Amino acid sequence: MKLREVLGKYSKDEVYDLYMAICYSNKGYEKITKGKMIEEIIKQFQAENYLYNLCTKRELDCLKKIKNRQIRLNNIAKYEWEIRELNKKLILSGIIIFEEQEQNVKVALDYYQKNSDKVHDQLATFIIGFVKTNANMVVKAVDSMVRQLFNITTPDDAYFGHPLIHFYCGFYMKYLPSFNKDVEMIYYRDYDPFLEEIDDLRQEMGIAGNLEFDPQDYLDIFYYGFPINKPSVKKMYDEIIKLQKYDIIFDFIDMARVFNDNDILCYDLLDEKQIKIVEDALLDMPCAVMNGFTPKNYELEKVKEEEYNKKFLIVPQNNAKLCKRAADEFYKLYLALLDYVNNKYKINPKIKKIYKQEGLNVNELIPIDAYLWENKDKIIDEFVNNNLYHFTEEELNKVKEFKKSRTDKYVIVGFDREYTMFLTEGIIYMVKGIRDDLDDILNPLNIPIIVNTTLLMFNGKIIYNSFFTMENIQMGNDFKLAVIKEMDKAIKYYHL
Repeated sequence: MKLREVLGKYSKDEVYDLYMAICYSNKGYEKITKGKMIEEIIKQFQAENYLYNLCTKRELDCLKKIKNRQIRLNNIAKYEWEIRELNKKLILSGIIIFEEQEQNVKVALDYYQKNSDKVHDQLATFIIGFVKTNANMVVKAVDSMVRQLFNITTPDDAYFGHPLIHFYCGFYMKYLPSFNKDVEMIYYRDYDPFLEEIDDLRQEMGIAGNLEFDPQDYLDIFYYGFPINKPSVKKMYDEIIKLQKYDIIFDFIDMARVFNDNDILCYDLLDEKQIKIVEDALLDMPCAVMNGFTPKNYELEKVKEEEYNKKFLIVPQNNAKLCKRAADEFYKLYLALLDYVNNKYKINPKIKKIYKQEGLNVNELIPIDAYLWENKDKIIDEFVNNNLYHFTEEELNKVKEFKKSRTDKYVIVGFDREYTMFLTEGIIYMVKGIRDDLDDILNPLNIPIIVNTTLLMFNGKIIYNSFFTMENIQMGNDFKLAVIKEMDKAIKYYHL
């Protein structure tokens, strides 16, 4: 049977999906014909070791048996997974090797025989199973975990280009608020139509935290679709595999796992006993919209989260800011200082005036502010000595007090009536807002919140420099517990 003829009967959309999964230098859908894609697919299989790397050890063993005519209709069920995947990969039609693939298969099996002692698929199958579990993930997060688990020390991350990974997983760029930029994502190709829905549900249902897992789970998810080493899941698998339409049922179960939605299950194909077995198993399966937590562990984490959240003080603020006169005075001195920095050191030449200027773009001031605090002693001494803004001695003394500043990453851990609590290195700094109470700027229900800012002294109070950059990431229970333990030992400071 000829692969060209079979692919010729596919729609352009179907061929394009295969073209994207198999070939590397891809063209856009409108810029390539179906015939050209078919030729590119066939050409890719002729690349050195491509077919060998596209197949798992199990598939290569199956191919060897097929080539040696050791698989017949009476034992085909034993190799059902391998045959199904080899058909998806356009190597087999049924149990017949395509004519265009015969030489590629021979080369791959010869190479496999010489290298049979090498485990060439474990890393790739683990990554695919991990990505499938979560539907989509940040590439750097997967990379970091894989390096740790497999003790990979080289800077080369070329394993993401492995044919096996490339076939099952795709890549795209996505803006993430937690990174404040577009980041590279990896996703499981079969879930491509559902990614937006998964992301929306993850925002609603997802939790953060250190996930305890067995690496074998992800290998099992690659091969079986489920972590069958868990007793409840194995029981389900053994029950469903006996049914006539088990492959369809497994597809529905997988979607129920991804979305944590048992309504997706095909109840008309199951009896009451089987439904109960499936629903019990789903409680032990990692769920994509729950960031890989199982529903059972998710409920435990939610209980912990509620318990931990009670440890963070949330009192409506009433007097947790400077009075209007003091706030006006601070901005008068502070904006003059930024004006001096920008004029002398040309941080942003586009800004001609900051002092006594209305309608300033706050984002344009951030680099100037950063330069100020990086060089605070030198700049503040120059500012005071030159006194280009003709401030009084009392005002200049207040500027000198700005030297008592600390630029750092802080965890906001509580709001009381008169202060906001900033935690760092075993110290809780009791901080005043400037014109606003900070519980009007930050949602108290989101604490603990990580912020990057500069704390400084003004009129005997700790304030902040009016700039926050927030790390917009979910804080898991492990992080919250670590913060609570540090809070219990921390000392409150009202001065820097």
